[in-house]
Amino acid sequence: MRSMKTLLDLLAAGKTLGESWEPAGFASRREAGEALERLSGSIDDPLPAAGRPGLDRAILHADGASRGNPGPSAIAAIIHLPTGEELASVAKRIGRATNNVAEYRAVIEGMRLARDLGVRELDVLLDSELVVRQITGAYRIRSKDLEPLAREVAETARHFGRCSFEHVAREMNREADRLANEALDRIEDER
Repeated sequence: MRSMKTLLDLLAAGKTLGESWEPAGFASRREAGEALERLSGSIDDPLPAAGRPGLDRAILHADGASRGNPGPSAIAAIIHLPTGEELASVAKRIGRATNNVAEYRAVIEGMRLARDLGVRELDVLLDSELVVRQITGAYRIRSKDLEPLAREVAETARHFGRCSFEHVAREMNREADRLANEALDRIEDER
């Protein structure tokens, strides 16, 4: 699978495009160069996300993890183009939280990242049915801890021309789950 993040990491480490395209999973140097041009054009433009060229649509996989519920928690978000090419990801510890708070925080971090990349239309995929149903209004939010997070999701969604939320099976969200748990494992390793 093509990974823009890996390509950018290799270039930041001083590798040339010729040395980086293949380890990043691109089919050719030209394909990697074109992907860089698309990304560059979308993030250099100072227009708001709705007016930026380039990144018409992206897919966000987000997941939160908590051990203890509440307990030590972490989040992960991965943004892909519809072609499967990874654009960016984030995984980090968020302190002590419940599973649901971690899920919401993962969505918020991922949406912010997509907004900063200039994505115009975003499909958010989560394996938390509760959070998806709350965000879409199918379920009422009863937790006072989740209400401000749901408002933040709604506010961030306004930055996109279209933003959808879909519940997917855990297997479809495996990479985000892995990243969240790796970030959480780092908490336990530090003890």
